[in-house]
Order: sequence, then C-alpha cells, then structure tokens
Amino acid sequence: MSARLLLAFAFAGMAFAGDPLSDVFARMDQEAKSFKGLTADINDSVYTALIKDTSTETGIIKVKRPKPGDTRVLIEFREPAAKMVLIAGGEVKLYFPKANLEQDYDVANRRNLIDQALLLGFGATSAELRASYEVSYVGAENISGQATSHIKLIPKSKEVLQQLKQAELWISDALSVPVQQKFQTSAAGDYRLVTYSNIKLNPSLSDKDMRLNPAKGVQIQKMGK
Repeated sequence: MSARLLLAFAFAGMAFAGDPLSDVFARMDQEAKSFKGLTADINDSVYTALIKDTSTETGIIKVKRPKPGDTRVLIEFREPAAKMVLIAGGEVKLYFPKANLEQDYDVANRRNLIDQALLLGFGATSAELRASYEVSYVGAENISGQATSHIKLIPKSKEVLQQLKQAELWISDALSVPVQQKFQTSAAGDYRLVTYSNIKLNPSLSDKDMRLNPAKGVQIQKMGK
C-alpha cells in the first residue's frame, strides 16, 4: 500500500471518529427533551483542604422540573443526622427535625449562582451549559460500575467563579444524566463530591412531594439575604 493511500485512510478515520464532547452533548440534549425529574440515593462529601477533613452526608434526593427554568430540589439527609434541604425559586430552606427548626434563606440576589448549580444537576441542555461554562471532555471513566463520560466546566461569570472554581460531571452513558459531580470551591483545594445511585428518571412527583412538611410548632428563622 502506498504512503499516499495510507494517509488517505488515516484522514478518513479522523473524519469519522467524531467529537466525544459533541456525542455527550447530543445524548444530554435528547434526555433534556423529556426530563421532568428524578429520585436517587445521594452521597454528599465535603473535603476541607486546610485540615484535610472529609465530612459525608447520605440520604435521598428528589428533583422536579415542570418546565425549563423551574427546577425544584428536595434532599432528605438521613446520616449522620437528619436534615432536609429544599431549593426552589429564590429560596433555600433547611429543616432540622430533631430541633424542629426551619431556616429560610432568601437567595434571590444570588439566583444566577443557584440556577447554574441546578443546571449542573439534571435536565440541562448543551446550549445552557455552553452559555455559562467553558466545557471540555476529560475521558471515559467507570463510576460505581457504570460507564460514564467525564467532562469539566469552568464558569464564565466572574461572580460564579468566586464561589466555584470549576465543576466536573460524570454523565452516565446509559441514562445521560450525572451519576457524579465534583465542585471545586476554592483555590486551596476544597471541594464537594456528590454521587448518585438507584436513579429513577421521571417519577410521578406531586407538589406535595416537594415540601418540607415540618412538625407542628416548628420554629422558623429568617436568615436574611
């Protein structure tokens, strides 16, 4: 075979190889069309570099997205202590059952940051991600027995960049949603690693399912902006 013919085959192979990131985006876009929510088990670990400490909470997460731009998240942590977190609109609410205490945060002035965090959760399109992040493909990896595509995102917004240096997503090849997320929150090396298992896509979730439902006599603290 001549050198010219070999080069022709090589370039043909490159032409048909495809762009891995485009392939990931195509799958995410297809899933986003039908995404209405999910339920999953969650493992949320926070690493603090200064003291080399990792704290971990486990529980369940519910996500409901009735329409684009309206994403609601309810997390019920069970270990090591019971705690519920509700993120909806411009509010974040924390409920501590043992103390029967609810803390309400008005985050409307930080809605951009909250919205971007939710976009990194589930139901985001490639256009939404590209609008807010510089996205690159890292590689194919296996996470808890699942084939995934690992991508890295750098926030474009200076405001967001102050809170989030970079994010990484491991997108399930089978489900086209993240099974793991990593958020680097400081230049010192602090990060949050969140993994999801037993994912169920588009379950039947009512508005009632997305409430804190505190016990009677709950103490409510308004935590400000």
